[in-house]
Amino acid sequence: MLNSLSFTLLVAVCVQFTLSLPTNYRQAGLLVSHTLGPERQLLEPNPWLKQLAKFSPVQLGNWLEVDETWWSSFLSSFEKSQSAVVTDGIRAVSTPTDDDLSIWLERQKTTAFHGILKNIGGAENHDKDVAQGAVVASPSKVRPNYFYQWVRDAAITVNSLVEYLEDSHFDDSEYGLSAVIESYISNSYKLQRLQNPSGDFDSLAGLGEPKFMPDSTPFEEPWGRPQRDGPGLRVITIANYLNLLEEYGKNITDANLINSEFIYLEILKPDLSYIMKYWKSTGFDLWEEIDSFHLFTSLTQLKALKMGLDLSNKFDDKDFHKRLVGSFNALRFFISVDSGFRPNSTPYLIETPSLVLEGRRCGLDIASVLASLRSHDVDDHDDTIYIPFPVTDAAVINTLTALLNDMKYRYPINHIRLGLPVGFALGRYPEDVYNGYGISEGNPWFISTATASELMYKLIYNLYNLQRDLVIPSEQASLFSSITTLKFKNKEEVTLPFGSKAFNVATYSLLNYADTFLSIIKEHVDGDGHMSEQFNRYTGYMEGAEDLTWSYGSLWSSLRWRDKALQLIERNQ
Repeated sequence: MLNSLSFTLLVAVCVQFTLSLPTNYRQAGLLVSHTLGPERQLLEPNPWLKQLAKFSPVQLGNWLEVDETWWSSFLSSFEKSQSAVVTDGIRAVSTPTDDDLSIWLERQKTTAFHGILKNIGGAENHDKDVAQGAVVASPSKVRPNYFYQWVRDAAITVNSLVEYLEDSHFDDSEYGLSAVIESYISNSYKLQRLQNPSGDFDSLAGLGEPKFMPDSTPFEEPWGRPQRDGPGLRVITIANYLNLLEEYGKNITDANLINSEFIYLEILKPDLSYIMKYWKSTGFDLWEEIDSFHLFTSLTQLKALKMGLDLSNKFDDKDFHKRLVGSFNALRFFISVDSGFRPNSTPYLIETPSLVLEGRRCGLDIASVLASLRSHDVDDHDDTIYIPFPVTDAAVINTLTALLNDMKYRYPINHIRLGLPVGFALGRYPEDVYNGYGISEGNPWFISTATASELMYKLIYNLYNLQRDLVIPSEQASLFSSITTLKFKNKEEVTLPFGSKAFNVATYSLLNYADTFLSIIKEHVDGDGHMSEQFNRYTGYMEGAEDLTWSYGSLWSSLRWRDKALQLIERNQ
């Protein structure tokens, strides 16, 4: 039996160990009951407490019982971690964004938004073969044929329309977006109930069908199915719209949809039920290539379940809420602990762990960064607490940094930028062989390159919005030392206090660095701002599906967060 002192010390060890686990393990332990609790302070792990992961509570207890001096000797056996606080004395290396790029970005933001609307039936697309509310991935019908509506692409795209309404304070006079969004919701109701190769509505299996014909009939040919991210992304988009309606005291105007409760019961609840039923099952990834478990799918599913908790409370759906609680906790534990998405052996996120275990890929994928961006609302602090891998998690930036370190050499069009404090054209993942038409060599994608800048804009926005210090782990030393004169010692973590001169220099340098990714996009679109899927790794000319909806949406989203970050920086000058 432990004596009283040993028992007290053991309890203290266990409590502090729980608080000091890496973020993903701490979050796995923050289980919800019936409602999400108040915001909790997530403490950074004390360096020596990380070592306790090597020992079980039984081992600790045995050691404490035998020798009460073990505790102090154990603590003194670890070297003090290297850390530094810098408040001044650094300057920018990156070049401020020039006026020509700023003017182009403003113009291209409008061009990109129209590019989105031109691919939505009933918006600026009046093709008789495109159903009202259907979002076609691209008008390309040959080499390649992308003239379909993907559930994933449509949800992500329409969420941009919701965000436009949010930013305009629901001023809907210019584009009539609420009608477009509601036609998308009405079309979703129809698609959910179509018998398709993935299954039917009664069993819910049909909700995993990845794509449909533009006229909202089933796509019957062989494909990578099921894809399990669509229902969750649809929940996120539609729930965001319902929340916006409530915030501004607006009502549903589409007579077929009746009201918000109808949408919850008939559209969102089936999608949420699908997630609860199938999150433990494998499916194809967002690139439609691999049947396995994927971070993008799991993380967006978790975000949808979190939003479902709020919706079920709002509509007093108590029994369903209890089921959501169980699934939410189980899925979050899977993501944080069991999945292999964040192994201790790597500083970055793994999109598809099975591919790493099989030795087929290194695990790096821009989809992991997309997963963080699409599953976290940076203005919702509960997302940071309850959903793993927010934009502030070092593993997310580490993932982007690792991709950059690979692709700046992989793609010859990047070589001219080597050694400069600028970004690089990014593709999907290092082992990619899809060239936009067939199989040979992978290329940079507009989606990937815009995603890099969006991540950095969101990080800057988050730091200023919450007035938090910029903490730079050693894995990011190469990034910050390339855009500032900040110096790092071996494995040193550097903290730049909020509001300090060093903080201001570093964050503004990061913003200028993020802009260089958009400068790359400017180089490779055509003179009218059209954006395809990819641009050639050797020549830089656009390839793949023309006028890709997701390319326009990714750029528009990145520019949106650039504007929001700049507003906060200027407000804090």
